[in-house]
Amino acid sequence: MAKRKVRLAIVGCGTISRAGGPGYVGHPNCEVVALCDPVRERAEERAKEWGIAPKIYTGYDDVLNDPNVEAVELLTPTHMHPSQSIAALEAGKHVSCQKPVSKDVAGADQIARAVKSAKTVFRVTENFLYYPPIVKAKELLDKGVIGEPSLIRLRTTTGRNKKYERIKLEEGALTWRRDPKLNPGGLIFDSGWHRFATAVWWGGGIERISAMITRTPDYLVESPSACIWKYTGRDCLGILEDVLTPQMEIRGKYYPVDDFFEIVGSKGIIWVTRCTGELLDLPPVMVIKGSETTNIQVPSDWMEGFNGAAAGFVDAILKDEQPMMDIAFSKQVLQVTLAAYQASDSGKQVAPSAVK
Repeated sequence: MAKRKVRLAIVGCGTISRAGGPGYVGHPNCEVVALCDPVRERAEERAKEWGIAPKIYTGYDDVLNDPNVEAVELLTPTHMHPSQSIAALEAGKHVSCQKPVSKDVAGADQIARAVKSAKTVFRVTENFLYYPPIVKAKELLDKGVIGEPSLIRLRTTTGRNKKYERIKLEEGALTWRRDPKLNPGGLIFDSGWHRFATAVWWGGGIERISAMITRTPDYLVESPSACIWKYTGRDCLGILEDVLTPQMEIRGKYYPVDDFFEIVGSKGIIWVTRCTGELLDLPPVMVIKGSETTNIQVPSDWMEGFNGAAAGFVDAILKDEQPMMDIAFSKQVLQVTLAAYQASDSGKQVAPSAVK
């Protein structure tokens, strides 16, 4: 017997929908029955782009009042996430919310209260946790291939690439991101979330963090920046680095951004050599053990993470399971991210658990 299809509405048809939408459209057990955007033409453009004929809404309430919609994917600005997530949960919808979960911990706590009383699923969309090379590194860690980890390093390099056009920035996409009242930080908050989520998924909770975040005239640009932290209950440190190379071209199909991840363990080292970009001519995953190096080939296009995230949400609904990035994990990542800013501003170490 064929599985039923999850009837999903995508709310927000701006820039990130070009990455977050196709995985739902292509999933055999999902039907995108509605698109919602305050600019109707934008939703209509996405429907045409994806070859679907959903209902088009310009008001979020219309989505919540549609009995044919059982789940929503919220691809909306961060400051809207708590109110929209809570409204959907109260309307009996399953909710997948774009990262970050909220601009502050109070918003995450409000969602947590709504989740506690809801009968439906809530999760935050985090494509990095479904990106095959990052998933493979997690599998290797859990199997003890490199022994006990002592250092997890995540480096992001932003350069230039005149050829990338697959993810076109929609008009106004950066306006709210540059407003301190709506967004608590620049790219260390918005993009750094991906890396902090990966770091917590790989290494566990973070006891304390230090940081030096560079402020620039452009609110979004916070480079060079570095954060260092100690994991809870283990002799393991983590490092996040964010740098600009404005005169260096970075190969890639989407954004001129390159990621490199390194996990050092007692018996070896794991490298994940890419994510957003494709700068290095190396296998996506490498395991280094002294004189022996094992190259591991897994699908490594950046879109694989988005497609995997979509499948994770749909499959969890059908199996009546909780998908990754629940509200507790999401709050933890938010606290780590905000703690980095507090540490940078104060010049002191900050315990993420103390961020309220």
